Order: sequence, then structure tokens, then C-alpha cells
Amino acid sequence: MLLPLRSRAAFARPSSCRAKVSAAFLQLPPSYRAFHASPRPQFLETIVTPAHLLFEGVHSFTGLPWVYSIVLTALTIRLFISLPLSIGQRRLVIKRQQLLPLLQSWRRQSTNETMKEVGHLGPEKAHAASAKKIRRKTIEIYLRHGCGQLSLLRASTIQLPVFMMSVEALRIMAGTKSGLLGLMIQSITGEEALGLEERMGASWFEPSLTTEGALWFKDLTVADPDMILPFMLSGTMFLNLVAGKKVNGTTQSVGQKRIHRILLTMAALAGPLLLHVPSGVLVYWIASMSMAFGQAILLERFMPLKKPVTACEPRRLLRGHVIGSGYKAIKVAS
Repeated sequence: MLLPLRSRAAFARPSSCRAKVSAAFLQLPPSYRAFHASPRPQFLETIVTPAHLLFEGVHSFTGLPWVYSIVLTALTIRLFISLPLSIGQRRLVIKRQQLLPLLQSWRRQSTNETMKEVGHLGPEKAHAASAKKIRRKTIEIYLRHGCGQLSLLRASTIQLPVFMMSVEALRIMAGTKSGLLGLMIQSITGEEALGLEERMGASWFEPSLTTEGALWFKDLTVADPDMILPFMLSGTMFLNLVAGKKVNGTTQSVGQKRIHRILLTMAALAGPLLLHVPSGVLVYWIASMSMAFGQAILLERFMPLKKPVTACEPRRLLRGHVIGSGYKAIKVAS
């Protein structure tokens, strides 16, 4: 039995899913020529459009060269996005410090209760049960006072995407087709960067970036010819990690110390891995990291973390000290 043939219109009819895709997602840049009925998706350009508009707006409004416009844009993002988030995070850390006496008092009570309940099972079982109960109560107290772990991570979860959007916008404006990971691989394999004619056809390419640099890096669309900027960035990362830890002065847990060592290793490898990154991206990165360090110093100056309150220790009795009075008085002989 032959199946009835379907008309060509049934196959050519667009699906409802494609009809819902926004026009911005499917829009081709003017420099591209389409040879296929399906337009090339521009998903990344759509995401980083706000950062691109901010860079263009600062550059056109101030009339400054691109190297100073990039630094000024980094300062704008730091003042209006990163600083308010960091102030909120600092308040949460201060609130956690104020809750330490409550946590310490409850920790002793929890230990005594656990020893009565499961102390007969051995010290290991008792210690594990006590640690579990203390951890659960600590999370409960932090959530009750609005300073839970998710609240502390709010600033990082917002600042990191904003930073990546800015870096990707500058990378596309420089005409580089490979992402940060691709540029790192090029630094390892030693591949040559794209020429000016190849970068001219890229979307969002800014020709003025090739002449509005400074000092030894006049062209912001190519890598630093003297390889100074990548290692300046590596040093700035070290400054934030090492000196920033001293500024905060907080005690780190075992997990936090491991993460800190991993970040120090990444900072040391940043210089050799970012040799092929455009100079404009490195200028923004260095400016942002330097401002982050200055921001940490200002927060420590105007919102200092006080020394946490510790548990009281029993007073040591000296030789010859008399305890009590009258016939109950006891003299300490040793």
C-alpha cells in the first residue's frame, strides 16, 4: 500500500520553535554575506551587547583615546556594580562575626548533649555526631539572621558574568575570532595570530583600536609585542591574593586555604598563558584587578572587621593566692 505524498509546502513550513527565536539572535552583522537560507546565530554578540554599548558610549561621550576609555569603563563598572555588591558582602561578614559568641555558646551545649546521647558509642561516633549537629545549627543561625552561604556568594555570581561580558566584548571589538580558551591554546602551541585584513572582516571590529593605545602598546587589537602586559596582570593577581588576604585578616578554613593555593598557581600561570590576548583586553583586566585591590583597602578602612570575641578562659591562680575567706579560705601552695 502506497502512502499519500505530502505537498512541498508541508516540508517548507517553518516550525513553531524557530518562529519563536528572537530576531536579535538570528541577525547577521553587516560584514557577513549569507549563502544559506538559515542565518548564522549571533548568540555571544547578543549576550555581550550591553558591555559593547557601554564601551562605545564612554568612548564617544568622553572623546578620549581607547586606552583611557577602557580604564574609565572599568572604573564605571567597579563603582556602580562591584562596589555596592562588595559593601553588601562586607556587611554580611561583619554580621557573621557578631554571631560568633552565640555560636560558641551553643557549641558547648551541643557537645554536652551529644556526649550524653551517644558518648557510650566511643569518641569517634560522639565527635562525628557533635560536628554534624553544630554544622546544622550554624547554618540555621546564619539563615535566620540573613547571612547564609548563598548570600555571601551573591556578589561573586553577579560580578563574574559582568567581567566576562566586558572581556568578551573587547575581544570581539579587537577582531579576535578565538575565545580566551582558544587564545591560551595558541600561547601553548605557538600559533600565529590573525592579520589585520582577516580581523577587518570580523563583527564589531573597531579600527580606531589599532592606533589609540599608549606607551609601547599602540595597537590594542594585537598582543603586547614586548610581553609586559601579561606579566603585569600576573603580578596584579598576586597582589590581590596575597596582600588582599592580609588586609582582610580573616581566618581561613582548610578548604579556603586550598582554593587560595589554586588561585596563586593560576596567577603564576596567567603571564605565559595570556601572551596572545589582545592588549585592550589586558588593559581592562589589569585596571579592574588594581581597582579591586584599592576597593578592598577602602572597605578595610571604613568597614573594618573587629577582632572576634573568643570564649573566656579560667583565671590562673598564682602561688600564695587565697581563695575564699574565714575558715573556708584555701591558700594555693603551688
